[in-house]
Amino acid sequence: MEQDLLALLDELEGFFSDASRIPLTGKLVVAEEDTFALIDRLRKTIPDALHQAQRVNRERERLLQQAREESEAVIQEARAYSEKLVRESAIVQKAQEEADRILEEARRQSREIRLGARDYADGLLEKVEQTVSKALAVVRQGRQELGPAPAAAGAEEAQQVGGR
Repeated sequence: MEQDLLALLDELEGFFSDASRIPLTGKLVVAEEDTFALIDRLRKTIPDALHQAQRVNRERERLLQQAREESEAVIQEARAYSEKLVRESAIVQKAQEEADRILEEARRQSREIRLGARDYADGLLEKVEQTVSKALAVVRQGRQELGPAPAAAGAEEAQQVGGR
């Protein structure tokens, strides 16, 4: 998806680089139909990138939920193990220490899983955000380089001719 968007941006950049220039104006002459076709393709690709970001966010939420469930299961398992040790062992203190260690390890693992899932999702969302920002900047630059719409340019010419 990101590749499609980047390829379209490269194509847009090449399109403007290859366009004829109007001397002394800094303006480009581009084929209107080709320009709008490329902009339409960009419009179709950007929502896909946004959908990808939403999927990444849903995956992040799923991973966080899974991490919570796994950590809860580990904690429950540790508690059950702790209770079993207390019941089966004559050395209650040793059982309590082991249970505390297991609980702390479970909490530590739970934190690591949650942080890892969050960092992964955040990294993906950052890449999507950068891609979408680049696409928007290129589209804005392209529109700026196109200058005013043909109808507006025609009105300017008519006004200049009538004013002479």
